[in-house]
Amino acid sequence: MSVPSRRWRIGRLLPWGLAVAALSFVAWMIPVRDRCWDPRAPQSTHVAVSRSEEGCVLHLRTGEVSVGAAQCADLQCEPGVVSTFAHARVGILAGLLAVYALGTLAWAARWRALLAFAGIDLPILKVWRISIEAQAGGILLPGGLGGDALRIASVVARPTVPGEARAPATIVVASVLLDRAVGLSLIAGVAALMGVASGGLAAGPLVAVLGSIPIAVLLGLVVLRLAPAALIARLAKGRGGRVVGPVLAYLRDPRAPRAIATAAALGVVVAVVQFVVIRGLVFALGAVPTEEKWVYVGTAMAFMVSAIPALPGGWGTADAAYVFFFGLGGIGSGVALAVCLLFRLFWYLSGVVGALLHLARRGNPVAAPLDTA
Repeated sequence: MSVPSRRWRIGRLLPWGLAVAALSFVAWMIPVRDRCWDPRAPQSTHVAVSRSEEGCVLHLRTGEVSVGAAQCADLQCEPGVVSTFAHARVGILAGLLAVYALGTLAWAARWRALLAFAGIDLPILKVWRISIEAQAGGILLPGGLGGDALRIASVVARPTVPGEARAPATIVVASVLLDRAVGLSLIAGVAALMGVASGGLAAGPLVAVLGSIPIAVLLGLVVLRLAPAALIARLAKGRGGRVVGPVLAYLRDPRAPRAIATAAALGVVVAVVQFVVIRGLVFALGAVPTEEKWVYVGTAMAFMVSAIPALPGGWGTADAAYVFFFGLGGIGSGVALAVCLLFRLFWYLSGVVGALLHLARRGNPVAAPLDTA
């Protein structure tokens, strides 16, 4: 076996190994039933518990033992996944779903800002429809790569204006890559600000690392704009030049700073919406964190590891990030997993809407494939 082939296989297996390890961690940490113990006894008295109107059942290794309501009330418990979902506040969940849906419009507006300065001036509803349809692909393929590919294909496939040439593929690719970079960096930056706001200046090194990400992205953009033309030409001809070249040309356009600034402002709105939804899910499930900062730091870390091209939809890696970091904030692993699953459900519902819109468009041969304005 050649060295490149071996490296390729290792590169393919590493993300899958990471996802399997993450899923194993989640399965080991998550209690399905409530996990309770007598606060007067040692921690070794932890047992799984099922509740009923008469009391509760202790699932001991030696067998099941029923206890009365009074004894059950004396136990200190960590809620399991089943009871967490059973006690969720449905009305709040419905409101959070509506907030999440509004956030998708801000996401579409952010990408539109990056497209428009290059002459691809699509109506906001058209960009939203392309984005929401592509979200279905992001669910099925690892790391959201399928969704990005579908966004690119949808814009390039048809003229933005009837009778005109198709949108340049290089510009669309560059806009999607920059959209992803802006989005993730601002998620990290807003998480750092929220961490400092809730934890003070001694928020911890991880908060400092998250805060440095948007600064590093900004500095990188400035360096690429000011770099000598000879260096830019060399980078565009190197390995990956087909991708790097369009991005560099895009960034050095005189109109780019204003478009990126607009996209960044909209990106802050998107990030705030995401954090509001996540914090709202924690509230809707009845959890009260002991350290607020870990809600935002954990969410940012979950979004970042979800971008790793391992399992579709970030399964495993995102779940483990929520369980680990929310646990540092005093949120039980059952609640943390429930937050992750509910947020993923919101994402899947958006994907279902996108899939239905795509099928409706394909079923209407009269309408133009991208005509939603």
